[in-house]
Amino acid sequence: MAKHHQWLKQEVAQWQAEGLVDSALAQRILGRYPETAERGWGRIVFSAIGAVLVGLGVILFFAYNWHVIPKPAKLALVFGALAAAHGTAMTLARSAQPNRGLIEGLHALGTMLFGAGIWLVAQIYHIDEHYPNAFLVWSLGALALAWAMPSLVQALLALFLVAFWAGVEMFQFHAPMHGAPLLVVLGVLPLAWWRRSPALLFWALAVLFVVTAFAVAGIRLEALFSFLFIMGAAAFIAGVAAPTTAFPDAEGPLHRVGLLVVLGIGYALSFPRVASELGKVNFASRTALAIYFVAAGAALLAAVVAAATSISRAGWRHVDIFRRWQLALIGVGLAIVLGCLVARACAGGWAIALPFNAIVLGLAALLILEGSAHLLPRQVGAGCLLFALVTVSRYADLFSSLLVRAAVFVALGVGLFLVGNFYARHRRRAQQVQS
Repeated sequence: MAKHHQWLKQEVAQWQAEGLVDSALAQRILGRYPETAERGWGRIVFSAIGAVLVGLGVILFFAYNWHVIPKPAKLALVFGALAAAHGTAMTLARSAQPNRGLIEGLHALGTMLFGAGIWLVAQIYHIDEHYPNAFLVWSLGALALAWAMPSLVQALLALFLVAFWAGVEMFQFHAPMHGAPLLVVLGVLPLAWWRRSPALLFWALAVLFVVTAFAVAGIRLEALFSFLFIMGAAAFIAGVAAPTTAFPDAEGPLHRVGLLVVLGIGYALSFPRVASELGKVNFASRTALAIYFVAAGAALLAAVVAAATSISRAGWRHVDIFRRWQLALIGVGLAIVLGCLVARACAGGWAIALPFNAIVLGLAALLILEGSAHLLPRQVGAGCLLFALVTVSRYADLFSSLLVRAAVFVALGVGLFLVGNFYARHRRRAQQVQS
């Protein structure tokens, strides 16, 4: 924000010099966009990473010499190191000019030592416990500190630990952890809203989808595709309502995460064998699965109501043409998924796979067009990569003739060439407008 504000001040000064605005109007423009302090996320993140590495080194050092240390000294080391890290950070926070990066780093070190202390105390007293529970306790400690400070670094540590806990339980013990999604929904998402942090919201949504996928897959693997598509669509649609809320920057994370999930599941459903799984979801004697789908349906309904309310109040002007077409394509996919769930059967095979091929290709084309229009080369590249991925996949599925396969690659090459020219033309126009 500081760089943007500096640019605005320079522009307003130039406007004053050219007589386009007077002094009063210039002050009104600058007052509309108040300067905010530079947060220095780079320094904070690198300090946190350094603290984590130091914490791992300390843990390994004491683990190597642990057997020769008396029990009282062990406890003193565990609690003393923990108190020293957090105490020093709290002392620095009270200084006249606190170093935010150093404070975050020391608190991150304290959280690492807290995790080490869990295992060390268990070893001292020979506590035989289900070891993944330690990651749960560790994550709760990081989450408590994230709210108390408040701290993005601690919240991210908590998210990582929750995901690790759910992953270990699922892949090593085949036990779906239904508490993991609740921890993210009740513990991290409200913090992201309170702090108005797009970065935290993005990672909270990403981890929410991951841990929920673990839980649903642990109940019925074939239900995962329809569930994730519904949740991805709900996140994307909720992004439409975000600009009219108290947290307008939520639009970006909701759209990115939702579109990423929809594209991933849509691509999987473009294969006939995977598409046939949509008609196999059975809720009989699966109360937990029904609860997840009820929650997904409620999230989707809330997103649709919020988006409709936002559009009715502000009109379609805050929803650009690319977003509208994305909504239309996602709506078609959503109708197919919900139809298969309600009917508890669907044709499967290419009858479902072909529409999803069209949906994914349409979304890829929209990414290319939007990226070209707004000069976003990474988005154009992502759209081209997705388009090529679907084309090559169908080339392997559908065509056996070498002549047809050669034609597919020629068509793909010509398409990418045209995309490059389209992007270059928009870039030249933008440069002409600026000059």
